[in-house]
Amino acid sequence: MIVFDNVSLHYHYDEYTLLKNLTFSLNEGVNTVLCDVQSGKSSVCKLLTKEVEPSGGTITFDGIDISRITNEGLGILYLSSAPAFFENRSVLYNIAYPLKVRKINKHARNGIAAKVADNLGITDLSVKVKKLDASERKRIALARGLTVERKAVLFDDFFDGTENIEEILNMFSAKIKVIFTSDIQFAQGHCVVLDGGNTEYTGNAEGAKKSVSSLEWLYNKLTNGQNDD
Repeated sequence: MIVFDNVSLHYHYDEYTLLKNLTFSLNEGVNTVLCDVQSGKSSVCKLLTKEVEPSGGTITFDGIDISRITNEGLGILYLSSAPAFFENRSVLYNIAYPLKVRKINKHARNGIAAKVADNLGITDLSVKVKKLDASERKRIALARGLTVERKAVLFDDFFDGTENIEEILNMFSAKIKVIFTSDIQFAQGHCVVLDGGNTEYTGNAEGAKKSVSSLEWLYNKLTNGQNDD
């Protein structure tokens, strides 16, 4: 279990506090964190991957403060809507890269990468990533993530409704899987609703839907065809 205990965050270049005393848990299985557009989803991910440190409070993973755990020990995979790659390198190189970082020899890592790619229907391993479209890039990001065992997987606005979400979730054996989204249609499992930097709701998807429907979110305005005045 991952637990946020009174976690706040403000960036050193701004007096504005983005996240305010967040208190919630991410349980074993599938979780959803619902948050308005540009209101903290990626910042929560950055806290979990230790890209930034909380301004206050603690985050624990199975009872241990994550500040005391190495990134490799955390075993967290971060998947965004626009994954970063070595653009001028091949698909095979990019998929195998996590194994390269872990000092796995080239023959072994390429073999693992090729097997994962085959399982995902990725056939051209020699093409450079810069030639791929958005959907192909997502598939490569999934393959890259599957080359190493993970304890948790974070899907940060990764889903847009064109994918088979259940199929993708089931690809990973990680005990904690978290969907970060502003779209209630993707909510499932244990849900957390954040609003204005605060924890608004924790519970099931039905309760999260009711909670979100009462909030004035930019996403709701956009989907209703309204202007954000």
